[in-house]
Amino acid sequence: MRALFDALAEALTAQTRPGEFACASLEAEASDFVRLNGARIRQAGRVDRAVARIRLIEGDRQAVHHLTLPGLHADVDGLRPLLTDAMDALRASLRDSAPDPLLDVNREPVTLSDSDGNEGESPSIRTHASRHASAAQESGAAFDRALFLDTVASAAGDADLVGFCAAGPMARGFCSSTGARLWYLRHSVAFDWSVHLPSDPGSGDRKAVKSGWSGERFDPQAVREAIAQTRRDAQVMARPVRRLAPGDYRALLSPRAVADLLSMLGWGGFSARAHHGGQSPLARLRSGEARFSAMLNLAEDLGAGFAPRFQSDGYARPERVPLIEQGRFADWLVSPTTAREYGLTSNAAGAYESPDALVMSAGSLSDAQALQALGTGISLANLWYLNFSDRQACRLTGMTRFACLWVEDGEPVGPIEAMRFDDSLFEMLGDRLEALGDTVARMPATDTYDGRATGGVAAPGALISAVRFAL
Repeated sequence: MRALFDALAEALTAQTRPGEFACASLEAEASDFVRLNGARIRQAGRVDRAVARIRLIEGDRQAVHHLTLPGLHADVDGLRPLLTDAMDALRASLRDSAPDPLLDVNREPVTLSDSDGNEGESPSIRTHASRHASAAQESGAAFDRALFLDTVASAAGDADLVGFCAAGPMARGFCSSTGARLWYLRHSVAFDWSVHLPSDPGSGDRKAVKSGWSGERFDPQAVREAIAQTRRDAQVMARPVRRLAPGDYRALLSPRAVADLLSMLGWGGFSARAHHGGQSPLARLRSGEARFSAMLNLAEDLGAGFAPRFQSDGYARPERVPLIEQGRFADWLVSPTTAREYGLTSNAAGAYESPDALVMSAGSLSDAQALQALGTGISLANLWYLNFSDRQACRLTGMTRFACLWVEDGEPVGPIEAMRFDDSLFEMLGDRLEALGDTVARMPATDTYDGRATGGVAAPGALISAVRFAL
């Protein structure tokens, strides 16, 4: 992939005429995909994909051309005719393009290389699963489809396990005709699965428990342990369903449920543009009218390895930007375009000014003590259909999903019927936040809609004294 990137940069530079500025962003992957049903492979394949976004810029006008490259092993000679055609098309388009007074692309010959070797993973968020993965990487283990199938089949037994696994290297790059060379490469395995129970004879409903594992290399032992835990959780889901009346309930949120909530803050919570436009759900936090618990610390931490330390306009990004410190607003994400429009200092955020690597600091509540600390209440595994019910109050609504359990005196009793919550994060993660888990779970993005996605969230679980359920 690096050879392809270097060839793209060389071919692009050769096709750029005097007085022109051109740049390109590369997305590439060599991915193995496996879909499972009944703990057996139902579909398997491999995708070698490389797409370049070519831009020709003249003053405050630009033209953009998306180019699918001919495989991961193309050289300069193979790319030259494609770049010739692309640049000719861009020159023709540039004559009719509208001026953009906010256009800001880095034209300096900056260089940066960020690739595997575990330097991209911060020790402060290294989890049990990622320690396994690091050990597997050091021993030279790699993803093997047959080993993967044997591991899943033996761990799942007779359980109806449905899942999806994507594995292999992903790369991102930015190059320009003035010598910029920014590079990012990560090898990863991401396996999401759920264990489904038989259909309920009365309602016909099927309950399920969802889980996942990720690491730099496939680790059979870690995956076996995770699937075994999912099967144990499924035994609790087989008990009679508890129907709860609307109201306030004490709640223990899993790291995934916390990540579900935090992801909503990416909808303008840290965007400088959203704050200036009056659309940020954290406007009251920034003004000092509201605050979160002093236990809450959030940062955009690219050192976690989830995403490149540069953005699509060729600017290198700071490794860490504190966003919330001890419950107070610390900083926002400012793209070069927003900085130019509002006279701000850019920290090279992407165009959407949404976190790519949102990391939440851990607390002191151990997993072994979490249910006892909850006492009686709801254990929330996943949340979905999230949306703002009152953006200015940072108020969210959403539904419970998968293994959400009623707990009494620290012991799971059984699953609850799906419920809708409607509550403000200023309260849930404010005065009502009692404790945070002492283990931060890494949850990389697993989207594959248009290629495998970069990005992710790292968060602990959370104990909240009350969550308001409306239905």
